[in-house]
Amino acid sequence: MKKSIKLILVAIYAVGILGITGCENHQERFQDPPWLGGSSIETLEERGNYTVFLALMEKANYKEPISKQLFTLFVPDDAAFDTYFKSIGKSSVNDLTKDEAVQLFTLHVLRNPRSRFQLIYEWAWSELQGPKGEYASLFHRKVSPSTSTPYSEVVKYYPPDKVGQELLIYTGVKNIPLFTEEFFHDFGGAADGSDYLYMYPGSTWKKGYAGDLKGMNWHNAQIIPNPEIPEELEVRTASGFIYFLDRVVPPMPSMEEYMRAHPEKYGLYYDLLQRFALYNNQKVDEQNRIQFRKSYENLFDLAEEMGPSTNTAVPPQNMWSAILPPNDVLQNYLNNTVLKYYPSVDSIPRVTLYYILQTQLSPRMVLYSHFDKTYYNAFGDAMNISKADIVSGYMTSNGPIYESKKVLEPNVFVCVPGLLFIDKDYSTLLYVLNEANMLSSLSNPDADVTLFAATNQKLDEYGVRYNSTNSIVEFRSPADGKWNPMNNLDLVYFAQDQIVKGNLYDFSGEGGFIETTSGNYIHFGNQSVSGGENEFSGVLGNVNGIVENDINGYLIKVENPIMSRFVMGQYLTSDPDVSEFTKLLTDARLLDVRYRDPITKEIIPNLKFLAAAKSWTGFIPTNEAMAKARAEGLIPAKYPSTTEGKDSVNNFIMYHFVKDDVVFDDGKLSGTFKTNQTYKNAEGVTTNATLYITNTNPKNLSIQDVSQQTVNLDHAKANILVRKGVCHKIDTVLKYY
Repeated sequence: MKKSIKLILVAIYAVGILGITGCENHQERFQDPPWLGGSSIETLEERGNYTVFLALMEKANYKEPISKQLFTLFVPDDAAFDTYFKSIGKSSVNDLTKDEAVQLFTLHVLRNPRSRFQLIYEWAWSELQGPKGEYASLFHRKVSPSTSTPYSEVVKYYPPDKVGQELLIYTGVKNIPLFTEEFFHDFGGAADGSDYLYMYPGSTWKKGYAGDLKGMNWHNAQIIPNPEIPEELEVRTASGFIYFLDRVVPPMPSMEEYMRAHPEKYGLYYDLLQRFALYNNQKVDEQNRIQFRKSYENLFDLAEEMGPSTNTAVPPQNMWSAILPPNDVLQNYLNNTVLKYYPSVDSIPRVTLYYILQTQLSPRMVLYSHFDKTYYNAFGDAMNISKADIVSGYMTSNGPIYESKKVLEPNVFVCVPGLLFIDKDYSTLLYVLNEANMLSSLSNPDADVTLFAATNQKLDEYGVRYNSTNSIVEFRSPADGKWNPMNNLDLVYFAQDQIVKGNLYDFSGEGGFIETTSGNYIHFGNQSVSGGENEFSGVLGNVNGIVENDINGYLIKVENPIMSRFVMGQYLTSDPDVSEFTKLLTDARLLDVRYRDPITKEIIPNLKFLAAAKSWTGFIPTNEAMAKARAEGLIPAKYPSTTEGKDSVNNFIMYHFVKDDVVFDDGKLSGTFKTNQTYKNAEGVTTNATLYITNTNPKNLSIQDVSQQTVNLDHAKANILVRKGVCHKIDTVLKYY
């Protein structure tokens, strides 16, 4: 028994000795690495040259969260803060207000600890964007808690209901750009830092870097190497990461704020910009003051801190870019263009100002080195601009601003519609084309067009005007003479009626017929152009001037606009020479002579089946032809009451309308054409009956029907223009069997 107790004691002693020895070896093998140190705050306190940053942290009330959570800190030393305070006329942190301290400190901190790799390759869509990923290092902007201090602004021009009011403006949080060699490589920039230094004049890039250490800058400040490990930039602590900066990151103005603060350089551009300002998203602050979020309508929203992409699910990537002419350059441009025609800036059409302003902007960040390549403006137009045209660069919180020696002009200014933007006599047509989204199609350098332009006065006489108070195109109803917003379909039709694809500049002689982009046809010749409504009303578009454009076509100044509000039903009811055929259409309930337009309230006879196709040719029998047909028993004296009789008459009617083709007696279009009359063939398939047109010589068209009858068209009764096609009067009816 005693022997057993002795053995147990020996065993306990041996285990104790081994345990003590093991603990000593464990401490030697697993002690904390020398670079880790304590927390981020302890690390800064021990190094002793970051007292101002720690004081700023204290004043901003961030010491507690940073001591208890994991953060990434970007830290300038005391000397950097001393330089910064001198630049703003202050001596220390004590001179800052609480709001100023928060604004400044939060530009130097990110939630969550991030190594250099994690900073460059942002976590998105449940994965880290690595060097070989689609987005690689392009997610270079980091969301901070920092915002601008709210400021007061008096509304100058827009919106009308707020003009003259003084509003308190707040901003969104700042997105701080991280610029690295990896980013410039992936973005197609200059990896040597020259692009960076152009946006941040006075900053440094890779100064004091050793070996293969790659460049890395936090906004305007260079991240300097880790003093303990010079081959690295990051300083790892027990509570995150520290990156030391060579300077303080100051409050970051957005493009909106920068232009507002520099009227001596960009005051004119900014003044024009205010005509598109909006003030929404109200909130109440701690002092019960109402604050507004400023934004811009139609234009790129240069007040939006996130930049072009406001999708919060996607890390901030792109920034705006502004290539801005200073006041003297922009004023000189206005003097030599729009102000030759308009008495003041206030009278210039808003759409013209929109194109001037927007053309100077890009929805992506443009680097200085990119100006050696093709630069495209906001509308996708290739711009003639180079490095020699750029004076300087400045990076704001949501994109770079480059001072430019010239005003960039969009294609719409230098292509066919250019005159409309600067000449006040043609502003109504400009608004019509803009609301109909036709301007881009008129400004393609690779597609020639011809545009017919009537003056504001002539458009007003016709019944089209622009209401500047309500910012809308209006149409005067022929029924009651009242002005109402122009129906969108009618607006587009009218705009397209004024445009022909290709070059049309010879209006001499008898001319011919050509299709407009609306699908309607016009007649040109004898120094005029006309649509169906022009010819019916006798108000022709006499040519007053031809402006050749060096890039893509012609602008034709005409006395009256192209008018096409003349439908086939109106023609049928207006020509007494075809009244018998018109009556037959009415009896067959194919023509509604009492149709009332729901918008204009006017009575417009409606040929119902025309909606089934985009274009038509009507061979309309005269009263003489109808009388002969009745005498020969081809059609009954009265509209039949039996189903068989009605079908026979309907087939007779439909055989006189060619579907999907517009044929003039101009010698251009011959062949077999399908009519609107249908039948079932031997296989039981519904088929369109056809006729054959011989049209090889002008003014000599003939029609051969299925009975082999040939009907010759009298040129004097041909080519009656209507919407969606043309009508020809024929003196012999066509036989469909």
